[in-house]
Amino acid sequence: MTQTPEQALHDKVQDLMTFGTSANMAELDRIYHDDIVVMDLSIDGRLVTLDKQGFMALIGESFKDKIPEEHMWSKIHSLTVSGDRGHVLISRKIPVGGPRMHIDLSIDFVFEAGRWQVTREVNFSRPDADAA
Repeated sequence: MTQTPEQALHDKVQDLMTFGTSANMAELDRIYHDDIVVMDLSIDGRLVTLDKQGFMALIGESFKDKIPEEHMWSKIHSLTVSGDRGHVLISRKIPVGGPRMHIDLSIDFVFEAGRWQVTREVNFSRPDADAA
């Protein structure tokens, strides 16, 4: 049975979480588009914008000595596909850049070169109340 585009995108989101929490840079390199832009807005109003290299370095450092299975919590609020474009709105609890944060992510995908790739992430980060 052939997957629907929505199922394929959902599977790619699962891959993204698995490869991110295990700091699998080779697989993340295939998922993150060369022109990706990641913007993170913290609860105190600080905006950090990163390109692919900067974001991958942050992920590599954040998950270097972590147990991947401890950081797989997620809640997908919306997942849509329109042609070769996809969008996912998801919440995560992950230790990117320091202590565990509750992050709401708006992720734009494009189906290009035979695979789903992330072109932009816009994230809102705040301390995770469960980790405090």
